[in-house]
Amino acid sequence: MSTPTIDPAAGPAGGPSTPAPTVLPAGPVVLTNRERLAGVVQAVGRRPADVPRRPWESLLVLGVSTLVYAWIGYWLVVEMHVVGFETLDRLNRALMVWHNDPTKLSALGFDYPPLATLLLTPLTIFTSPVRALLVVPLASAVFAGLTMMTLNTMMRRAQVLAPLRIAVLVAVGCNPLVVLYAAGGARHFIWLSFVVVALGALFAWYVTADIRFVMIAGLAYSVAALAGYSSLLWFVLSLLMVAAVLARLGADGTEVEGTTVGFAAPTVYVIALWTAFNGLLLLDPFSWITDSSDASSSGGLPSFSLVELATATGKLVLHGAPLAILVLPALVFAGVARRNTFALWLAIMLAAAVLTPALAVALRLTDSPLLMRNALPILLLAVIGGIWLARSAGDASTLVSAVLVVGLLASIPWTFSSMKTYEYQNLESAFAAAVSTRESQEGTRTLDGSTVGLISEEAMAGWIRDNVSRRSSILTDNAQTYAVMLLTGRPDLFFDRVDASDGPWLEAAKDPAEHVDFLLLSTDTDNDLLSQLYPDAADGADALLTVAYSTPRYTLVAVPAGFSRVADSSDDEGTEGTS
Repeated sequence: MSTPTIDPAAGPAGGPSTPAPTVLPAGPVVLTNRERLAGVVQAVGRRPADVPRRPWESLLVLGVSTLVYAWIGYWLVVEMHVVGFETLDRLNRALMVWHNDPTKLSALGFDYPPLATLLLTPLTIFTSPVRALLVVPLASAVFAGLTMMTLNTMMRRAQVLAPLRIAVLVAVGCNPLVVLYAAGGARHFIWLSFVVVALGALFAWYVTADIRFVMIAGLAYSVAALAGYSSLLWFVLSLLMVAAVLARLGADGTEVEGTTVGFAAPTVYVIALWTAFNGLLLLDPFSWITDSSDASSSGGLPSFSLVELATATGKLVLHGAPLAILVLPALVFAGVARRNTFALWLAIMLAAAVLTPALAVALRLTDSPLLMRNALPILLLAVIGGIWLARSAGDASTLVSAVLVVGLLASIPWTFSSMKTYEYQNLESAFAAAVSTRESQEGTRTLDGSTVGLISEEAMAGWIRDNVSRRSSILTDNAQTYAVMLLTGRPDLFFDRVDASDGPWLEAAKDPAEHVDFLLLSTDTDNDLLSQLYPDAADGADALLTVAYSTPRYTLVAVPAGFSRVADSSDDEGTEGTS
């Protein structure tokens, strides 16, 4: 008896055939492996028919995509000075893993999902490329390349012709939102790439019924979960999809349970381990949910009515991922009218991507409502949905693929224009201005009032490299001065909050002459713990702490011998968080 497999066309059309009833003999019965697996609806112990492996093609797509985005990123970051400070913070933490004094893995911190920083540590082994910002584009380009490689494999499995595959990859890759976040070093493509890999594996499982792809998807989600907590939503939906597909195919409870447990185990394990680490080190096992940069509770988010949320969601999709407007109803139709189970689940995932930003605002889980970058998952899921629609179209596959290309190409100028005016954004307007004018954006302001550029950080870092050589001789709050530390390439010069934890750091801040020669202060005294202790010095107005060098964002003051600060009850306020 051959092992039944999942229908490779437009979705499963029923379960496996029911064997004729048999009369069991008295006493123990020994079943052969073939008999034991007779009711299994997945391929076990053999590799089913699939597309030919083409590792050279996959590596070519990965390599070309990575190089293109790295080249664009060099122009964007180094020449146009369009770079996000969150990226610099993560790279500085990765640099401190290797080059801090002392070196320690705890430099990763708990602010970000751990793999969002840990996966960057290979880029910071050598300090010169870091100091020159050459590694910033690579922090995202490699993962964007992985995403493009996975999309290409999906299209091969969907029988999309090679010229159309290339056209789809070019059209997706040239989308301005994709270019910005793939080339600028942002962390979004880190977790998105592994979500796409997981969905690609489930795509292959549905086509081939090879259970090994379910396990690959589970491993990919375990990485995605610790690279971006938002990926847990797609993990849960994928888990439900696997169970629902198997149940619809007639799998018994043992097979459904075994497959779903095998799929979920890696992700559940890493989340449980990370929860235990948070409990052990922070005495709050769920701080990764409540305090991280991915899931921080809102403190000052304005109120939005349901109508306003619906309108804002519509604008986000319309300007950031208009392809979803076509793909979502097409997936629903294919799923319901043609009993295409995978199409229906892709529609559910795409709808979840559309609704999640508004839901986060409604539940007050974010201080950044409906940012334009939230359209990235919507766009990528819409592309995956379009690929599946092409596969399910039969003889019309070429036509559907061509429509997908046209839709992606048409959205490029539309999204680029929207970047200039969309209300909720980060560096989108600066990116659009850089592309339009070919002029450096140093000193310009984004729509939310933030200043673009690194001239203050570069100037301060240059002075420190030229004039400071003793290790741990500059006391600073690395949570605010990370960009300067990164650009020096010498985190060992700084006595920061990672070196010996917040307690010893605060003691040194109260009596700096016993420990350091300089204080590096941010002029933003609201967030810098050291600047809160020495507000006059941050402004360059302290008579005892002489300014050694200053920029609009930072002040470096020399600490005279015998200097100490009289502690008061306010010293310990706000110093309990981790750096």
